[in-house]
Amino acid sequence: MKQVTFIFILITLTIQTQLQTKVDSVMAQMDKMALKNDFSKQLAGLIELKMLQSSYVEEVLKEIKVIRDQLIADQSVEDQEYAKKIGQLNVEIEILEIQTEKLAKELQRLNQQIGELNEDISKLIGTQQSQEKQLSTLNSKEEDIRNQYKSEIESLKQRTTNNIKSIDGLNEMIAKLQQAVFAEQNKTTILSQQHAKQYVDDLRNSLGPNHPLTALVAVTTKFDVPTVTRIIQLLENIRDQRIQENAGADEYEAKVTQAYQVTLKEVTEVRERLSADYSRTLVTLKRRNEENALSTKSRNQIQKDLPIAQDLLQQYRNEREIVQSNYNLRSAKRENEVKIITQAYTIVAQQVRV
Repeated sequence: MKQVTFIFILITLTIQTQLQTKVDSVMAQMDKMALKNDFSKQLAGLIELKMLQSSYVEEVLKEIKVIRDQLIADQSVEDQEYAKKIGQLNVEIEILEIQTEKLAKELQRLNQQIGELNEDISKLIGTQQSQEKQLSTLNSKEEDIRNQYKSEIESLKQRTTNNIKSIDGLNEMIAKLQQAVFAEQNKTTILSQQHAKQYVDDLRNSLGPNHPLTALVAVTTKFDVPTVTRIIQLLENIRDQRIQENAGADEYEAKVTQAYQVTLKEVTEVRERLSADYSRTLVTLKRRNEENALSTKSRNQIQKDLPIAQDLLQQYRNEREIVQSNYNLRSAKRENEVKIITQAYTIVAQQVRV
């Protein structure tokens, strides 16, 4: 019995010695690995523990393979998640890039449009003011033409009326003088001083105080037949002149009216054309102001939206950089770990053949 126990202990010691030898060999080779870091140290400690706990190297290899497979599976899952996340970010970034570019171009277009509209509005305001001034001038001119025509017609009618009164007065005066001449053919003086004064007053009323004949009669001292006859002839000439003047009054009024109507028509046509142009100017100016208001409103909205879109775009770009950086770091770390595990697996596997 003692002999069996001794043999068992001897076998156990032999196995432990062989196992320790393998463990030492594995640890020595792992210590010489080119890829050495905290992970490789932790892995070496784990392999050492597992090899000391199990007498079968194959079991340790299985566990190493499980770890490696898990790392590869984790990388595959992360690859899928990364591809999905990056895909979503790229879509958002592309949409925002298109949107910001579109907004920037629209802002540039609106700025140019507003500048052109402001220039048009400035010109239209100048045109409006000029047309208003011209219309005011034409209205004043039209009023002046009407007033001048009215004044001239009234003056003509007044002259006609005055001439009629003057003709009646002259006819009466001529008749009296002719009667005096006929009755007093043999007298040296046919008009008394009193009668002469009365005729001067009558002439003054009929012809006016400044008329030459009135002045002539006023200074005449001798009213004999030849003198009175001469006065009668002069009065008849004045009367006939005024009769002729009245006879041409209607024709003159017609000419004045015709000239007035032609001039008024010309002014009216110009004013109507200018009024039509002025109305079009006002309509165009109103439309330009409305377009300017809408464009300005759109530009103000874009000036608010564009910085927001640009900030959001930058946020997505920053997020994509972080996702890419983290993915690259984790992938490189996991790739390094897989290499270390693969090397460790090869080192441990060599002990199976020993």
